[in-house]
Amino acid sequence: MTEDPKKSRSLIPLYIIIILYYAIVALQGGGDSVLSEPVSKESDFQVNLTRGVNYQLRIEGPGGPDKIDVTISNGSYVAFLDTFVLTDSKISYLPHHPEFTVKENGTYHVHVKPLNSGTIILEIKKS
Repeated sequence: MTEDPKKSRSLIPLYIIIILYYAIVALQGGGDSVLSEPVSKESDFQVNLTRGVNYQLRIEGPGGPDKIDVTISNGSYVAFLDTFVLTDSKISYLPHHPEFTVKENGTYHVHVKPLNSGTIILEIKKS
């Protein structure tokens, strides 16, 4: 009988660690993300971006397409343009210059074109 209370008491630090881990993950996850979408074919998205804020573009998904074209624009103004070349060994990929800012507040058009088959997650975050 004395072992049962000791076992349950010894698990309390484990429960605390698990709760803290999920709390930290929840706080980090959603607040800074502007866009997070799975992409497997040519796709278009609309995002609201703000002048003076630094954004970072990230692609996640091993086994996705090897090459992806990404353009972020507002009318004729192009805020970001890059062709990503991914490798299967990477879980996430940042372009050579992943950060960008925009000239004015507004709704921007995000065009993503995978150049071969596979699925990735395209994410734009405030940095």
